[in-house]
Amino acid sequence: MLKLIFSRLWQGFIVLLIVSALTFALLAAAGGDALTAMQSDPLVKQETMENLRRVYGLDQPLPVRYARWLANATLRRDLGSSFYFHAPVSGIIAPRLLNTLLLASVALFISSSFAFALGAWAARRQRTWIDRLSSAIVLLAASTPRLVLALVALALAARTSFFVVSSAPASNAGLTIGGTLPRIILPALVLSVPLVALFLAQAREGIGTALAEDFVQVARAKGLPERVVILRHALRAALNPLITIFGYSLGAAISGSVIVETILGWSGLGQLSVIAVRSRDVPLLMGVVLITSTAVLAGNLLADILQRTNDPRLRDDEQVGSNKNITASPSTTNTTATVA
Repeated sequence: MLKLIFSRLWQGFIVLLIVSALTFALLAAAGGDALTAMQSDPLVKQETMENLRRVYGLDQPLPVRYARWLANATLRRDLGSSFYFHAPVSGIIAPRLLNTLLLASVALFISSSFAFALGAWAARRQRTWIDRLSSAIVLLAASTPRLVLALVALALAARTSFFVVSSAPASNAGLTIGGTLPRIILPALVLSVPLVALFLAQAREGIGTALAEDFVQVARAKGLPERVVILRHALRAALNPLITIFGYSLGAAISGSVIVETILGWSGLGQLSVIAVRSRDVPLLMGVVLITSTAVLAGNLLADILQRTNDPRLRDDEQVGSNKNITASPSTTNTTATVA
């Protein structure tokens, strides 16, 4: 297990390095920076612009700027200061990250709970109305864009008094968690709809296949209740693909929250990334990309760990592979010595 964790951490470091370099290069290729808007102001002199570019290091070549940002981020743990908020990037991202993690957690809980319950029901009653209903839900949830879902939710909030949608502009002062149930339930529902399609399709297929296995038939022959048969036997056998999807969905929920947070007024990383792009705030956007990529990698690592915890065969395969490598080393040495 430790070998897996260290391997994933090393791979994650390489991925973060590549993603940060590509993001930095693409932002430079897009043209403009945080001081571009000031050039059209007749009250700002050219000497002032040159001094500001020199102070912020914007007059340096692209490789120099990236190397300086990378050194500060890795060695000093300093992501720089935001041009838009005039504050340290880490202090801006931290509360927004908590908001997005809270939103993603609620969305994952809603989607996984609904999908597991309906998937198990549909797997037990294949070729019935509930099975056809689950297929329709998968198709509808997978094909409906988040933009349409967010607009529908916005219209629903306007016509009801239970759901609350904030229309206040985002600001650094408003970065607090403080999300009550009426405040978070609507964006969480919108964010969970595409996840329902993934979980439901896999749960129905996996549990349906597991229910046809011999060990499940033996458990039924022993007189165990159907609930126990599904939860203790069938669900665990079908859990590994669901764990994989769960790990990937954690990163997808965080990275896919841009539209939901922007339209429904939830102060998270998605809304913050839109502000950073519009204002050409390179330090802020680099911080958001770095945190989002880390969340995706952490979700994948969590999925790998949960898979090996749920299925001992994966741990046994790793141990057998290690033993084969250890056993192969003396034989290779002896062969080499014999040939010599």
